[in-house]
Amino acid sequence: MVLEIYNPVGLSFEDYVAISQCARTLSDGYDQKDKVRVRAALASHVTVDYSKVVPAWGSKEFQAETFVDEWLGPSHLGIQALATQHLLGAPYFMSVSQDMIIVEWQQLASHGRRIDGEDFANPMCKIGESSDGRSWMQQTYTKVNGQWRISVIRPEVIYHTGNFLEVGRADGAPAGGAQSRSG
Repeated sequence: MVLEIYNPVGLSFEDYVAISQCARTLSDGYDQKDKVRVRAALASHVTVDYSKVVPAWGSKEFQAETFVDEWLGPSHLGIQALATQHLLGAPYFMSVSQDMIIVEWQQLASHGRRIDGEDFANPMCKIGESSDGRSWMQQTYTKVNGQWRISVIRPEVIYHTGNFLEVGRADGAPAGGAQSRSG
C-alpha cells in the first residue's frame, strides 16, 4: 500500500501565512482569555465538534459572538483558576479551494489549575493540578470579506495526561466532583 500525501495546488504563500496567523490568533485568544482576539479569528457562524474529545459535548452550531461568550465564559476557558496554552504544530492541508481550506494541526492543549488563594493575574502563580491533551485540531477556513476565518473547529484527542474535566472544573467548585466544560 502506498500513502499518497496531499499536495495542495493553488495554495499561495499569502494564504498559508493568513491561515497560520488566524490559527495563532485563536489560540492566543483562548490562552489570554481575550474575546476580541477569539472573535477576530472566526467566521460569523461557527461549528464546534468536540465529540472526539468529550463525547457528551457533541457538535454545536454558534453565531460567532455566542461562541466567544460561551467558550470564554465561566464554564469553559473563562474559568479564572484555569491557565491554558494551546500550541499548534505542523499543519497538514487536507483540502484547498478558492472558498475553503481545511487544515489539520498537531496540537498540545495544556491546562493548569491555579492554586486557590494565589494571585491568578501573576504569571508565576502556582499550578496545583494539570492536564495536557495531545490532539489533532482540524479547522475549516472560509473567506469573510476577503480574509480567511475559522468556520469549523474539530479536535480529535490522541491522549490526555491528568484529569481534563477535573482541572477545568468551575471556579469555587471543590476538587473531586468536576462537572466543568473547559476546552
